[in-house]
Amino acid sequence: MIPYTRLFLLWLSMLLCSTQQVAATWQPLARHITMQDGLPSNVVYDVYEDSKGFIWFCTDQGVSRYDGSVFHNYSIKDGVPDIMVFRIREDQQQRLWLICYNQKACYLLHGKVYNSTNDELCRRVEAEDIAYDEMFTDRNGNSCLAGKKIGILSAKPPYVHIMRGITQPKNPLRHFRDQHGEDHITVAAGVYNINTRAYFPLYISEGYIGISFYDGRSVFTTGVGAPDKPQMLDQWQLESGRYKIVKQHPIPARVYEIGPAKGNNIILSTAGGMLLFDPSSGKVIPDTTFPAGLQVNRMRTDREGNRWLSTLKNGVYCMSAGGGRMIDQRSGLNWSNILSVGLGKTGDIFAGDDAGHVYRIRQDKVQTYTLHTPHGNNRVLFIKENIKGELLVGSDVGLYRIDPDNKVHFLTVDAYKAGAASGNLFYAGSAATLTIYDRNTGKLIRNYGHRTTAVAVDQQGILWTGGIKEVHYYKDGKRMPYTGDSLLTDCFISNITPAPGGGVLIGSNTLGLFIVKDPRLPARRLNTDNGLSSNNCKKVFIARDGYIWIASDAGIDRLQLFPDDNFRIKRFSLPQGIAGNRINDMVENDGRLFVATGQGILVLNSRDTQQYQPPRLYIETVNGNALTGQPLRFAYKDRNLQVTYAGLSYNGGTPLQYKYILSGGTDDTLYTQTQSIDFTALSSGAYELLLWCRSPGSPWTAQPVRLAFTIQPPFWRHPLVIVLALLLAASVLALLFRLRIRKVKKRVAQQARNQQQLAELEMNALRAQINPHFIFNALNAIQFYYSQNDEITANHYMTSFAHFIRLTLTYSQAHWLPLSEEVAMLRTYSELEQIRYQQLFAVTFDIGPGLIEDRVAIPAMMIQPYVENAINHGLRYLKNRKGRLNVSFSIKDNTLCCIVDDNGIGRKQAATYKQAQHTSMGMKITHQRIEAINRMYGITVRMEITDNPDTPEGPGGTRVSLYIPLKLTDHDLKHPDR
Repeated sequence: MIPYTRLFLLWLSMLLCSTQQVAATWQPLARHITMQDGLPSNVVYDVYEDSKGFIWFCTDQGVSRYDGSVFHNYSIKDGVPDIMVFRIREDQQQRLWLICYNQKACYLLHGKVYNSTNDELCRRVEAEDIAYDEMFTDRNGNSCLAGKKIGILSAKPPYVHIMRGITQPKNPLRHFRDQHGEDHITVAAGVYNINTRAYFPLYISEGYIGISFYDGRSVFTTGVGAPDKPQMLDQWQLESGRYKIVKQHPIPARVYEIGPAKGNNIILSTAGGMLLFDPSSGKVIPDTTFPAGLQVNRMRTDREGNRWLSTLKNGVYCMSAGGGRMIDQRSGLNWSNILSVGLGKTGDIFAGDDAGHVYRIRQDKVQTYTLHTPHGNNRVLFIKENIKGELLVGSDVGLYRIDPDNKVHFLTVDAYKAGAASGNLFYAGSAATLTIYDRNTGKLIRNYGHRTTAVAVDQQGILWTGGIKEVHYYKDGKRMPYTGDSLLTDCFISNITPAPGGGVLIGSNTLGLFIVKDPRLPARRLNTDNGLSSNNCKKVFIARDGYIWIASDAGIDRLQLFPDDNFRIKRFSLPQGIAGNRINDMVENDGRLFVATGQGILVLNSRDTQQYQPPRLYIETVNGNALTGQPLRFAYKDRNLQVTYAGLSYNGGTPLQYKYILSGGTDDTLYTQTQSIDFTALSSGAYELLLWCRSPGSPWTAQPVRLAFTIQPPFWRHPLVIVLALLLAASVLALLFRLRIRKVKKRVAQQARNQQQLAELEMNALRAQINPHFIFNALNAIQFYYSQNDEITANHYMTSFAHFIRLTLTYSQAHWLPLSEEVAMLRTYSELEQIRYQQLFAVTFDIGPGLIEDRVAIPAMMIQPYVENAINHGLRYLKNRKGRLNVSFSIKDNTLCCIVDDNGIGRKQAATYKQAQHTSMGMKITHQRIEAINRMYGITVRMEITDNPDTPEGPGGTRVSLYIPLKLTDHDLKHPDR
């Protein structure tokens, strides 16, 4: 239940709802440019367009160049001789002459300021004491400076030729050319004919001549006199060799400038606004194509048709060539931040702001409905008209109804986001409910739990609702989820609109526009890949002519759907300064597009869908130096380049986008929004930069701007330098090669010695491990016999063991032994093992034919671990049969073949006898010795282990084969290093 206090406040708000109606004037759209945008001062004396299309502003803080987005300001610190610059004019050589307060000579060329301190021409102008106040081009095409004297500029010394016979007072001067092609200068009290040197006095009504203008028939002047006297516009005509005043016309405000207008009219820039003067009738009326009451001192129309208005305290206003009007507080609105607009059946425009006001705009009148609320914030988010002509208004506070008799009724409380009318029913969606209002019964039905951000009723009468990650439709009163596109469950639904021909259009905030023809059919999706300006479709409006208008954060698109499922998307260009993210809502009616913005309601020509022309594009500097038309060559040390450029766009919006290709470099197409490109570490060679530009409302420039330049090779690439360098390099390389060879030989020899020493140390370490291994096994056997009280066998075993130890000590330092000594050691070892195992097996040694044991060498104690392994793991476990161990040596293919063959139990059965924690160190050490021998002597010792075939008596045993490259004993065995 709603608390009584809240009900009372709502009842009070209904009583306080009020209406008012005022006359409205739709103001011409003008973009205001001030110091906040980059203008050096809000005091602007003149506006000028140069031959390239740049707009110049003359201020009391210097002069500024504007390209539509960036200001380039010049002041005293840049070389301008005076901070106050009244006018700027361009001569035939594209020099921009500044007319300063102190009348010092100064001009700009290629972005650089020239004055008497750095330029001979300026020094000559000052030396002649011209003190120019005007510049013009005479009928012969000469650039002339007019002041106390008239100086004709020349490209050659002495640079300035003074026109004799004319001396003028130091007052404002203006040039005009009459219908006969003769040049004239108006001065303080008359007119000079420069060609005939004739002077015609003008007896003005007040003071001296401040402003003059020639319309082809008459000369119009205004005087500068006492401020308490009315401003008069004097009209003069030349008759019988002198100027006669035709008529004096009173002007309601001070005149700053006189210029031509359409037809035979004259336009006046005055302190009371822009005025139109009809010379034939003498009538002066406000020019309604300009903002009313704006104090304008200069008006310029550029080549694109844009009009620039300068003021003496409020900066500059720019009126786009595309026109447009603004309905704002000057037009009768209480507040300019418009959040919603709607279209009535009779063509009325409805609008709502963020302060609880609803406006009905009909022709030149604005009807205001004030929705007072208990708290200060009440955003009006939608306004819909039902079949009875009533307005249903949704706001932060609740739902309202405004009757045709202007009575306002409060219906229910909630924060309503969207609404749709269908017959006598109205559907309103809020953060918590979908509310159904029946106009006939006045009843409100709330469906709680449905967060609704978009509502629509299609041509078949199907109700559609959207929210956060959901779209539903109602069938037979039942709420059904739309499952035609899973993407709709992953985005915020910003709006739903009935589609022409049936179905709905669903706008999302991230995925574009969805076209749904039937709840049972899948959706068709349009996004930036299809031509939309953005995937954030904030608002969608269907015009009466079938066009679909889509507002996004990137602007406005116009969509046209065809019966064959084809479509056409055309971008609607917005005036400069109106960004897409500032558009809140829109409707279209009878050729006018009404756009809700934070500044008011923008009214545009909806039939004007022509794209703006591409920006004019100029490359300006390379490494800070202006382009002069000369070939660009850079030394190798200057191969880091910065290229600056400017795109001129006053209509198509900002920011401008640039793309470029560096031919001769990477040849990739790159994009940027900056007005400079940095190239670093360029290689020597020829390059060409190709540069394009576009604005948000225009296509790319048709042809690229080109900049060709060359990076010269470094001095060391000169042919003579290269030859000398090659000779020197060859000599140095030869010397270095010899030194290198010598050094390498020494290093190789040292590495060989180091490797030999390392291998020897490794071999010694391995043998040091093998000998203790023998001792360990032997002592185990001796211990066994003593434990069995077999002292005789133990003593005999100790004698054989002592003999074996003496042999081991004798050859402990030898790497290689004669085969005869290795066999002797093996015989001694096998006898020890036979004693140990009580003659369990027999041992035989076979020496192959042709093998001289004393001449063939074998690595010391190489075979012993394999004999030990055969005994301990193969023969010792034999039962019911006599063991046999055969050790044979032979020579084949220059290789010593050593075979240890036993008839033991074999590897498979031996594995079952191994102790769980036992590790065979002998075999592991032997394998490591083989690897060390291979590394040390650069040979390959191979080992193979095979299982003998089984016999009826049991396993056939194991055969170990060692293949050792043949080595002869060619020195004394007593030397330990053999």
